[in-house]
Amino acid sequence: MKLLLAALSLLLSIALICSPLYLVYIGFVGPNVSFGVRVLLVVIGLVLCRLVKPISIITGKDWKIF
Repeated sequence: MKLLLAALSLLLSIALICSPLYLVYIGFVGPNVSFGVRVLLVVIGLVLCRLVKPISIITGKDWKIF
């Protein structure tokens, strides 16, 4: 039971770290959606990147721009 809970926590934290980057990626190269939706995805992804700081978490350095 502890192993299952630890695995779920790991997956949740990985999803939290990678989801802002994925939103920005989908905003740039995503499927055929309108320009407004693409801009909205990029803006939401960048705001989440500012809050979560996934680049700083992944690299272990405190990047001021992210």
